[in-house]
Amino acid sequence: MGFFNKNNEDFSEQWRKKYLNLLDAQNKIEHEHQEKEKLLRQFIIQLSIVSEGHDKNLDPILLRVRNHVKGDIESKTLKAELKTFTESIKNLPLQKKILNLGLLFEFLLRQYTSPQEQSALRELQAFAIKEETGFEQASDLFLEILKIIEPSELPAIENMGVENIIEPVVYIDVNMVGEHLLQYFETLAVPEVFEAQAKLIKEELLNPNKATKPFEEILDEVVQLLIEIKEYSDADQQDIDQFLLHIAVQLSELNFIVTQTNSALTDSVKSRNKLDQSVFTDIRELQIQAIKTTSIDSLKSMVNNCFKTVSSNIKTHHQQEKEQQLQFQDYMAELINKMISMELDAENLKMELKVIHTQAMQDALTGLPNRNAYNQRIKEEFARYKRYGSPLTFVIWDIDHFKKINDSFGHKSGDKVLAFTASLLQERKRDTDFLARFGGEEFVMLLPNTGRDSAFILVEELRELVASTGFNSNGKSVAITISCGLTELTEDDTEDSFFERADKALYEAKNQGRNQCCVADSLENKG
Repeated sequence: MGFFNKNNEDFSEQWRKKYLNLLDAQNKIEHEHQEKEKLLRQFIIQLSIVSEGHDKNLDPILLRVRNHVKGDIESKTLKAELKTFTESIKNLPLQKKILNLGLLFEFLLRQYTSPQEQSALRELQAFAIKEETGFEQASDLFLEILKIIEPSELPAIENMGVENIIEPVVYIDVNMVGEHLLQYFETLAVPEVFEAQAKLIKEELLNPNKATKPFEEILDEVVQLLIEIKEYSDADQQDIDQFLLHIAVQLSELNFIVTQTNSALTDSVKSRNKLDQSVFTDIRELQIQAIKTTSIDSLKSMVNNCFKTVSSNIKTHHQQEKEQQLQFQDYMAELINKMISMELDAENLKMELKVIHTQAMQDALTGLPNRNAYNQRIKEEFARYKRYGSPLTFVIWDIDHFKKINDSFGHKSGDKVLAFTASLLQERKRDTDFLARFGGEEFVMLLPNTGRDSAFILVEELRELVASTGFNSNGKSVAITISCGLTELTEDDTEDSFFERADKALYEAKNQGRNQCCVADSLENKG
């Protein structure tokens, strides 16, 4: 049985050390978090003490906040206090000694340099610093500044009340936010149980202005999903920690059994050596006495006594050896059972890891390799190119008007279109080619030992195959076409430049009317 060889002992020791290191790191993080929270509480308390006396209406709020953070910080209560504090300072009088008007206007004059803005800002600065005029509230000053630097964003601002001042300042480009969130989701490893939920959110982020719910609600869904993914990942980590602890306990038990077995063997060897020494001593003593004796009867008596002593010692040794043998057999049986148990655990772990690896590298919907698998394969192909210099062509596929398919026929039909397209590309590609679902309605192909001209002929055949194959959804015909961009690897390429060049060709194919393939180098339509 070769499970417990030197390499496996090293492997088990590595797992044990890794578990202990993770535990130390977690304890360190918790300690650092406690230290930071302690410093934050001290800072808030000191800041509230320094701020007391500036306004009698704010002092009770500062006192409550200070008393609250002396113990454990309870976020809901603290949030309510901060909201009360924020509302209270909105209508505070403008205190020029506190607000550094010179520094404020110095910054504004550097940022806004047109003659009109410069003139208006200087006039406003002169007006603001006058004690007899000036502004009663800070919000009035900031409103006038906003009129100068962003006049087009504040229609009919003169009629706005104080309660509406904050609103015009906050502008959110929901399309840009949605685009950044989509890019984040592309890099996020979403567990399979959350894929459907993530897909719905990504569809809402594609065009948030036309979504059926407010953008704030979409953001809440994004945050909630990320929290659930984190909790799910934490649970996985806990499972790993428990498994490592289980392995550590088993290794400790195994080490104890092996130690006991070795001890039993050592005792058995010592006992036999002791018997040999005893027999040798008795016989040696008999020889000495035999030389000295002159009587045959005396000699016979000495021989009988010697043999009785030796026989008794042998009998005692045999009894002890039998007991040690039984004990040794028990240890060996326990050791074998423990080894079988650990081998079964190792085999189960191997199977689980294989399943996890497959899930991590395979797209659940289409059955194709996923983006993780592509990232691994592209590194292998780059290494092969650098070693042998054989050509490599990269292709990006994109299903045309996929959002319209989802909107017109439903998301289930969209999923069927993705799976159907993937099966067509997979069946007709060459065995040496690599096809993966990159994300959404995009697929990527790596064509080893293939130049761009030969690759173009192949992808055109695939494109025409998809366009000519019918697809029905609930009895309705669904037209499917795909566009693609391709490029050949060069010596100066990185993984990013290689991808970006093909992506640029795909964009050109889309601009030229879709259902065609473009080559990155010339970007000429050859479809």
